[in-house]
Amino acid sequence: MLANGDIEGLAQVLRCDGAHYAYDEGVRRQAIEALGNSGDQRVIAPLIAALRDGNQAVRLSSVAGLRKFGALPSLIDALREGDSKVRRAAAEALGQLGNPQAIEPLMAGLDDDDRNVRIASRQALVQFGDPAVPPLVNALREGDGKVRRAAAEALGQLGNPQAIEPLIRVLKDHDDRVTFAAACALKPFRDPRSAEPLITVLREGDDDARRAAAEALGQLGNSRAVEPLLRALHAYNSDVRAVAAEALGHLGNPRAVKPLVRALADEFKNVREAAAWALGQLGNKNAVDPLVQALVDPYDDVREAAAWALGQLADPRARGPLSEALRDKSERVQKVARHALTNVENR
Repeated sequence: MLANGDIEGLAQVLRCDGAHYAYDEGVRRQAIEALGNSGDQRVIAPLIAALRDGNQAVRLSSVAGLRKFGALPSLIDALREGDSKVRRAAAEALGQLGNPQAIEPLMAGLDDDDRNVRIASRQALVQFGDPAVPPLVNALREGDGKVRRAAAEALGQLGNPQAIEPLIRVLKDHDDRVTFAAACALKPFRDPRSAEPLITVLREGDDDARRAAAEALGQLGNSRAVEPLLRALHAYNSDVRAVAAEALGHLGNPRAVKPLVRALADEFKNVREAAAWALGQLGNKNAVDPLVQALVDPYDDVREAAAWALGQLADPRARGPLSEALRDKSERVQKVARHALTNVENR
């Protein structure tokens, strides 16, 4: 029966109240696959009925079959009424279809109780490109916290400049998670208008928002961020300190050299590692001796960063310590030290 593509016979396999119902869910899934591959519009009705099958795998197969026929209304219904995995599959299918009529239901999917459905709805909206920007911008103003956060994330992925000012405005959102999402979303734009608002977040936000703001400021390349980032090297949270160190490395301002040298003695290894990388980017010879000392840090990542930084500085004073690092217990440190030593020798 499955081989000859008999549509009515396949449909009967799926009818739980029929005489030919297949109790084996694998057979029902095969029937749905055959219906989906038939190319015959008459199969849409049994595929819709299969959305109510008692087996989740069968329901998911039905969503896949409906996608092949572009069955927009049925997929929208599945997004609203199915179990969480079916709703997620429906959102993904709607994104693949690319019909603008799906944008509004997908916007509603951003408010779903299930995180995976929200993520799938967001990613589907991103697939629509520019047509999704206006409703997403509107959601930044009117949605609840999780909707505003998802809208900010989607706008960051879309990269449409129309989103910059709305994203800057929600940096003041009362929900720290929304502020964090907006700061992350603004990073790829590198728009100078975001500098002062991001500095405010770096000063006043929660730890996650401050971390995102520091990273965004480092990519922005605005000298106004140097002093706030230097202050962030003293933040209570080590992740904020580490990202501030990385950002200062990107900015390349020599005022950061001494504070970053002090950060090489931070009690947290992620901060010491970030400080070493940043000093390598700054290229200031005053960092050579402190970086040499960092070559004996108890953590591999810190020693590796110090070796890399010394290679960037290429100062002859590092030749001996880097030669010793060739015998480091970590192969990664040995490899980086070898490259760094080559840089020193070639200068």
